[in-house]
Amino acid sequence: MDNSMKRKQFHLTHEDERLLKVLASDKGCSEAEIVRDAIREYALREKPVRNPLLEMAEEAERYSIDSAGDTSVKHDGYLVEIYENEKK
Repeated sequence: MDNSMKRKQFHLTHEDERLLKVLASDKGCSEAEIVRDAIREYALREKPVRNPLLEMAEEAERYSIDSAGDTSVKHDGYLVEIYENEKK
């Protein structure tokens, strides 16, 4: 990951600027660090939630596995088949 910094310029309301200054002072860091932390927190909160079962179904479709009738019985075999195909 590239950790080099890029300069950004944006506008804040007077209240947002006041809050930013207070947060930075309370935390003992720069205002820029508060903004970077807020962006990262927002990104994590807005990130789509993964559904492992849907991902497994998509994998089965990708490998043309017809498992509609016997998935509950042969699911381990299907997972092994997917794993073996990915190693190739």
